[in-house]
Amino acid sequence: MNSVLIVEDDEDLRLELSDYLTSIGYAVQGVDTIAAADLVLHQGFGLLLLDINLPDGSGIDFCSRVRPYVLSGIVMMTGRSERELRLQGLKGGADAYLVKPVDPEELDATLQSVLRRVGSHQFSMVQPAPMPVQWRVDRVRLTLSGPNAKACKLSKGEALLLAALVQAEGQEISRADLLASFEAKGLSSNGRRVEAMISRLRGKVMEEINLELPIQSIYAQGYAFLDHARVI
Repeated sequence: MNSVLIVEDDEDLRLELSDYLTSIGYAVQGVDTIAAADLVLHQGFGLLLLDINLPDGSGIDFCSRVRPYVLSGIVMMTGRSERELRLQGLKGGADAYLVKPVDPEELDATLQSVLRRVGSHQFSMVQPAPMPVQWRVDRVRLTLSGPNAKACKLSKGEALLLAALVQAEGQEISRADLLASFEAKGLSSNGRRVEAMISRLRGKVMEEINLELPIQSIYAQGYAFLDHARVI
């Protein structure tokens, strides 16, 4: 059975597409953001059905980033039909481009055409190559290196915080668990200090690495590191 990951923030459309594709024999999973797609992409999908305008970024940029590391067929879709936008998507690595509202029969025909080209109709899952490491937390040198090869110095607390978040591999860590990590290392902390530390880290990374730190705050719960990273 061919598998499809739908990345679409319009819930009604995502469910409509999922129901239709399921009814004609696809195994379908749907997500609403690029961050959510990153978390499940390692499962391997024969096809990615990707909206261009997403709440946390551009589908075109996402397509360009993952294209070298996945074997999946990629179909872009958007409500905008401008020629330049279509060309950007195709140049970014998309195999096909659909304009919303998507006709179901045209969608099926497009997916079948892409599957024939990528050859994934011969097996149910296409496993992607390993994603590149974007960030590195060095607990010895107390540094954080970004994907642009720039780095910034960390305090012991900042290094401990980042290491805990990175080792969770995209999963949320509660404030309580973060505080327990500090206590285990003999570092006193509290919820306000953790929030202040993350705020300082965001500013430091933006100033010294010139990138946004990919930490997501989950209101009243905890935090998650939403990019590929390694602790050394």
